[in-house]
Amino acid sequence: MRDLTCFHVRLMMSASAHTRRHFLASTAALGLAGCGGGGSPPAAPGIQRFEAAAVAVGEAARLTAVFSGGAGRIEPDVGAVQSGVPVSTPVLAGPRRYTLIVEVLGQPAQRRELTVTPQYRDRYLPLATPEPLQYHAALAARDGGVIVLGGSRGLPTMSEAIDRFDPATRRFTRIGSLATGRAQHTAVALADDRALVVGGQVSLSSAGFAELVDLRSGAVEPAGWPVRPRSRHAAVALADGRVLLVGGLDSASVELWDPATRRFRLVATAMQNAREFPTATLLADGRVLIVGGDHVGPTQRLAEVFDPRTERFEPVASPLDGERRAMHATHRLADGRVWVLGGELRTDTGFQPLDTVLVFDPATQTLQPQGRLDTPRSLVRSLLGADGQVRLFGGFTAGEPAARSASRYGPAAAALAAMPAGRAWHTVTPLADGRVLILGGDDAQGGAAGGGLIYE
Repeated sequence: MRDLTCFHVRLMMSASAHTRRHFLASTAALGLAGCGGGGSPPAAPGIQRFEAAAVAVGEAARLTAVFSGGAGRIEPDVGAVQSGVPVSTPVLAGPRRYTLIVEVLGQPAQRRELTVTPQYRDRYLPLATPEPLQYHAALAARDGGVIVLGGSRGLPTMSEAIDRFDPATRRFTRIGSLATGRAQHTAVALADDRALVVGGQVSLSSAGFAELVDLRSGAVEPAGWPVRPRSRHAAVALADGRVLLVGGLDSASVELWDPATRRFRLVATAMQNAREFPTATLLADGRVLIVGGDHVGPTQRLAEVFDPRTERFEPVASPLDGERRAMHATHRLADGRVWVLGGELRTDTGFQPLDTVLVFDPATQTLQPQGRLDTPRSLVRSLLGADGQVRLFGGFTAGEPAARSASRYGPAAAALAAMPAGRAWHTVTPLADGRVLILGGDDAQGGAAGGGLIYE
């Protein structure tokens, strides 16, 4: 192409002087020096600055890129940018990595990465609820709302209400009703944006059945009958879509619910001992880590792993085996390990809150002590944030039957701002923008804690 252009130029230069002057003026931008060599390539792109202003969780970040020698764009989420002109990202729920790319034809592109980490303001926004809330369940829906199911709501019987909380308007809307009132039940989110609701205390003496709740519409369908009554149990969705129910009051059994048949089936092999208020955590390989749970027998296996493929239990080695830990929290980390936080021990004189943290390593099948919380805490209500830290709110502490205090662990422990009033038996649910919805529970006198909170 260059040879053809140069040939055309030489041809035109043999024409009249007037034609030559007209042609040279109109083609100066083509760089005729290139025909015989000696031209300059375009300047290489450069990046002088790529930075973000401080941003809080639940807000958009402001990015500024200063660059030269080419066109710039920021990936993902942003697109084309101008040098020195700030741009906004979508709302950030946790750390997000952005890449600035500056490029010009004929030169290698320049890139620079920037990780934006929003910080919590460490404060609470008060939230009014239409009714008192105790012993309910709450689940995050895919559309960003939170579904609140049943519980005790200031009436003589358990509530069958299904409400949706909209974070944008901070309002609750009644979207459906369970077939029976329930309290201290479990609600497990399924892959199709429905939830399996099982067990707890029910308003109807004949209501031992489970229910399927559509988290979008509030529609309710029957989901079958558990083989054993379940209260104070744990429930977890498996990788294949089934749901595992674990233990409960005076129970060492587990059973499986199949979404295809909506039937429950008791697993032939039982756990090492009964487990009341245990935890069940899905591992990356599809197995389930079962930890703790109180019972009155002479011996206690602290943890075991259930394999849904073989329906067998595998022992977990731990220097703390035999410890009677219950009402703790577990969270699976990005690397596949599991943290076990707080809880309480049964002693000869009652129950002792714990500040110890254990870590389960699936590679070695061991459960080892790792660290401590800022204070002993039972009835732990917590969540694992996008920043890899666990935040814990309220519960029971040594000095408070319903604690105001809150803390974080990750793996160092630190106190967070205290809630305006104490809460126990409440729910803690992540919002889509990274903030935390705290609802209901008991106050220090055992009554209903007022309203709710948004932690940001």
